[in-house]
This record gives sequence, structure tokens and C-alpha cells, in this order.
Amino acid sequence: MHPYSDLPDQNFWRRFVPPRPWRDLPLAQAKFRISRSDAISTAGSCFAQHISRYLREAGIATFRAEAAHPLAHELGGEVASYERFPARYGNIYTARQCLELFRQAFGMIPVIHDYAEEKGRYYDLMRPNAIPDGFGSVAEAQADRQYHLACVRHMFMQSNVFILTLGLTECWYHAEQGHTYPVCPGTARGKYDPQLHQFRNMTHAEVTADLEQLITSLQTVNPALNLILTVSPVPLVATYTNQNVLVASSYSKSVLRAAAGEVEMRYNHVAYFPSYEIISHAGSYGQYLESDLREVTERGVQHVMTHFLETYLMPVAATAAAASAPAPAPAPAAFVHAPVLDTKAECEEIFNDLGHPQGGAPAAAT
Repeated sequence: MHPYSDLPDQNFWRRFVPPRPWRDLPLAQAKFRISRSDAISTAGSCFAQHISRYLREAGIATFRAEAAHPLAHELGGEVASYERFPARYGNIYTARQCLELFRQAFGMIPVIHDYAEEKGRYYDLMRPNAIPDGFGSVAEAQADRQYHLACVRHMFMQSNVFILTLGLTECWYHAEQGHTYPVCPGTARGKYDPQLHQFRNMTHAEVTADLEQLITSLQTVNPALNLILTVSPVPLVATYTNQNVLVASSYSKSVLRAAAGEVEMRYNHVAYFPSYEIISHAGSYGQYLESDLREVTERGVQHVMTHFLETYLMPVAATAAAASAPAPAPAPAAFVHAPVLDTKAECEEIFNDLGHPQGGAPAAAT
């Protein structure tokens, strides 16, 4: 007898991987379960939007903390941007960006006001594509940001489950004010200023510290909140390091995966779901990738989400019992919203490759 003698089949490659199809491998284990009555919020990279979409298709209503004014629906205003995220924050690619959003929402740091004017419209560079039509004035943009942060605060306080998809380690920050951008100004919106806009590639220690601070901060405002961490399987569209994009992607995903695994082991209410492994592991033979070897096919997303629901969703009987528990407090009356629409995932990162018609993007790294 030795320490490996009594371990289950899942602990051995020969017994676990070859005997069954890739789609049937149970790669995740649930620390906790999700009820259909839970208030579930999602955030993160572009892949997080697929998670929200499949939850809705499974009949699980994702939490909606921020919504368009009823007049926007009546008068034909732009409302689709409110349907992609629980609050209109757009894609959150890094743990640092999510931590800064939380800190703004709860008054731990000043509200970040950083806007760009283009053709008479003003855009919030903290969410450059989340409001596609922009604002008519800086004052309007500032007021909307204050409202947005109130919605974010409500979301974090009332959610039962928060699913965060980590996407990148590479990011840009404001050299004087210190805040982190979702994408470099001059790509999706705004103009690049080499004196103000600086690049950093997060280390494992930095990502781990950011996740730790986010987790402990969330516990203080919502002790009952469960977190699920995932890593986006989509490689970088472009890198600003001196590595080629494939090697840079490997670094980024490895750091995010290691950081998520490290913090997940420390907390009973934090789980890791292997969406990255399902799509990207060599055992999948690349079957879930488009011809560019980057984008994930709909079949791949379906595999990820089928496994997610099988892992975390409570059986119907247990869900019925959970439904009798007190419901989360409703959003303020102003948070009225229309039915959720299925929308295509929006990804600001793609502008790193496409450039920006108004120019000003940084030159390639050397």
C-alpha cells in the first residue's frame, strides 16, 4: 500500500481520460449549488457574456441591477447595452479592473472620471463600448457614471452568486491617477497619450493579491455571496509585450489559471470552473476552435455551459425548497427593465488589432 493506492479513478490519467469521450469527462466539482431563484451576476471578459446568455436560455434569470429608463423603451431609445451585463460596465478583462470598480461603488476610492470626446459625443473610457452612442455632455456622462456605480453597489449587495471570468494580464493604466482601463485609449475610444497611458503586464502575485482583496471586500458587504472564478479560453487578440502573441497568451492564461486556483483553495465560498481547460486542453484536440484557432465555436460554448449547469444547478426538488427562502431585495423603482435580449458578445479587445479610425494608437512594442 502507498498514498496513491486508494485514490479514485479521477486522480489517474489512464483511468480517467482515455476511457470516455472528451464531452463526457466530469472536470468540475461543485463546492456549492445554484438555485434557479438565486440572484446571479456575471462579469469579466467577452466569454462572460456567453455564460449570461446560456443561463437565460436555461431559464435562469441573471440579476439585472441597471436598466434603461422606461421612456427609452417607449420612445425607441438605445436599450440593448443594458441587456448584456447585470450593470452597464462592459467587459472587465482584469482582476484589477474589477477591484477598482468595486472600490468606486463603495466609496473606497474616488469615482474615476475619464472621458473622451468624439464628434460631439462623450464616452466613458472605463466602459468605452458599453454605451455605444455616448453622452451629449461631460455632465451627462458624469451623472450616468454615478448612477451606474449605485447600480453596481446594489448588484454586489444583493447577488447570491457572482461569476467572474478572468481574461487578461496585459492592461493599460493612467500614469497620474493610477486607474486601470479595459483597453488602451486610442483603440476603442479616445486618443493615446504616451505620457498618461502606460502599459503593465500583471504578475501572478499581483493578480492573486487583487483577487484576494476583491474576495475579502465582497465578504464585508455581502457575507452570503458565493463566487465562481473562470478563465476565458480565448487567446489574446494582440500583445504589447516583446513576445509573439501565442507565447504572450500562454503567459497570460497560465498566470490567471494559477491565481484563480490558488485563491479558490483558500475559501469554501469560492469555486473554480474549468471553462479554460474544456476548450483549450490538448485532450479536446482543438475541436471547439474556429478556423483562426482563437474564437470558440458555439458548440464549444454549449459544452462549457452544459457542464456548468450539470455541476452547479440544483435538482428541481431542491430548487423548489430554496424558492421558499426570502428573495433578495428588489432594485430601486428606477431600475425598471424590459425583457432580456440575446445579443452578440461585444469585445473591446478586438480594437487592439483593428486600430481606430481616428488614429493615435500606440506603436508596436520593441
